[in-house]
Amino acid sequence: MPTPTPNKCDNPSCPLPEGSPPTPLLLCSRCRATRYCSQTCQAACWASHKRQCRRLNYIIKFRLAPAHITDPRVERTLSCPANAPFYALHLALQTAFGWATTHSFDFAVKDPAYVPPPPGDLLAHVQQIMAVDGRGERPASAPREYLLRVVDPVQGDRFSGIDRAHEPQRRHPHTVEKKSDDWCLWQLLEKREYQGKELVYTYDFGDNWEHYFTVEGRGEFTDHFVCLSGTGHPVGEDVGGNKGWNDLKAAYLAERPTEDQRDSRKWYETRTRNGDPKGLAGDRVNVWDMAQVNRDLVDMLDRFERMADQAASERDMLRDRLGV
Repeated sequence: MPTPTPNKCDNPSCPLPEGSPPTPLLLCSRCRATRYCSQTCQAACWASHKRQCRRLNYIIKFRLAPAHITDPRVERTLSCPANAPFYALHLALQTAFGWATTHSFDFAVKDPAYVPPPPGDLLAHVQQIMAVDGRGERPASAPREYLLRVVDPVQGDRFSGIDRAHEPQRRHPHTVEKKSDDWCLWQLLEKREYQGKELVYTYDFGDNWEHYFTVEGRGEFTDHFVCLSGTGHPVGEDVGGNKGWNDLKAAYLAERPTEDQRDSRKWYETRTRNGDPKGLAGDRVNVWDMAQVNRDLVDMLDRFERMADQAASERDMLRDRLGV
């Protein structure tokens, strides 16, 4: 795509002399790179421009549970193709944060009018969880937490009963739902009614890993996701949410670990699906490999297809053993 010249219409047949177009010029709403002095010039140039017009990437910063995980923070900043479906973004985040892709997920726009139950009010939390009708769905009179959810297209027994049990609590009759394999990033991020709202990617509805994200700007087009920066060691799968992760880090800091803390260390190093055999002692809690993440992002789709095939094979073997 040619580099635009300041104060010059990018329509080669523009009738106005160079330097005379108005300032600011009109930007192409798709690629945000080419400039025109008028809609007439834009329309005249579209036949040639559309062959090279590409939406610029979004530069998006993702912060995992920022109110709870602070020492260190676990964050990643990605350059994301605007035309990528949200399911591809899910796989990119699984790669960048080191998750094991064993749970369901959604992307959501939070309703600014929603008031969550007080943190210490257990009864209010239970009442909210139980506020479902006979079909396991929330009534229209219940508080709505999300304006929009972009949901996991996968149904059935691929994920744990925990995910399926929590799914109805996330739905609401007045919450718009889109399938993540159909909806692209630009369809949400360029929709005016959602701009300025709080955006969150939630993975594992049991541990409830919330990744809050903000668009930091636009970047050069790429045909794959690129990790630009980040902090913090990947969090352990099924560790027990924010408290479980902080407790695990404390187990590695303890000079005289208890038996439970020693068991937690062993579990993390040998049993959890995305654990680290080297543990989290010393500076390990800050270690992550951005170069490896970017290599995995290039090979992302093929890698996850291989993982899905392996998981399906493991499920079939288990069913054979159980005789089901």
